[in-house]
Amino acid sequence: MDEFLDGDWHHYVIVDKPHFEMFKHLESNRRSVWLTDDVVPVKMKLIFHMPFLGGRSVWWSRETGLSIGWHMQQMVKIGMAHLVKQDGLVYVDSDVFFLRPFHTREMSRDGRLRFYKGPPRKKLDAIGNAKLTKASVKMLGLPEDGAYFGYIDNVVTWSRAEVISMCDYLGKRYGGHWSRAFRNRIQLSEYMLYGLYADEIDKTSSERLYDEHVQLCRTIWGADGLTGTNIADFCQNLRPGQVAIGMQSFLNVDMKLLQEQFEIALARFGKGATPRKTSA
Repeated sequence: MDEFLDGDWHHYVIVDKPHFEMFKHLESNRRSVWLTDDVVPVKMKLIFHMPFLGGRSVWWSRETGLSIGWHMQQMVKIGMAHLVKQDGLVYVDSDVFFLRPFHTREMSRDGRLRFYKGPPRKKLDAIGNAKLTKASVKMLGLPEDGAYFGYIDNVVTWSRAEVISMCDYLGKRYGGHWSRAFRNRIQLSEYMLYGLYADEIDKTSSERLYDEHVQLCRTIWGADGLTGTNIADFCQNLRPGQVAIGMQSFLNVDMKLLQEQFEIALARFGKGATPRKTSA
């Protein structure tokens, strides 16, 4: 981010308590490191840890019932809107890496924020992440026989005002704190929840958001036998508008191969590169 991101931005790194000291040294005038416990909107109690299932943990709260670690991440993303002062929020997963220059002005237009939505509309059974979409449709009270866009990317822009509006809606719908909407749910996507709310529920969202159909991040969700050749192809052939890559941490990609590509990108686009180029 320090090498490739320009404009007015502040980076919030949210980490669990056992990892806090590993990240604390990254704090600067442009970066804050916060504890998950201080961001999650309700008091969560760790019930048990499951090292035999990829280190997953199970949590409980009066509002949410049983939750897994994935839900904690989702509630943290939503909860951030209530803790920061910035109007625009950009969520970048921890296994995402910028490889091209990107300016924050590219996420706003005429006072409105970027809103990614992947066309075309599809029926629930035809959507690749059908279970995630169905859960969000049910949470919001939308018709299950409707057709919807997709809103999942690994670099996603949200409006803080839109998130707070969504939380108010969920709080009224579930009779209490908005986190009650998460109660005892397994399959869930915060990006689908926000996207569907902004697109299907909030009739004023166009005052804050403008539609964009290009994903900022090129992501590998699942692959076998990634080699240096296809990693290089993946990193060096981003489509127009793409500025970052996402390689899921569970893919066990050789970090040396990725490091080679990062060094190539730094030499070509980084702030220390001579001359500085602005496009691929």
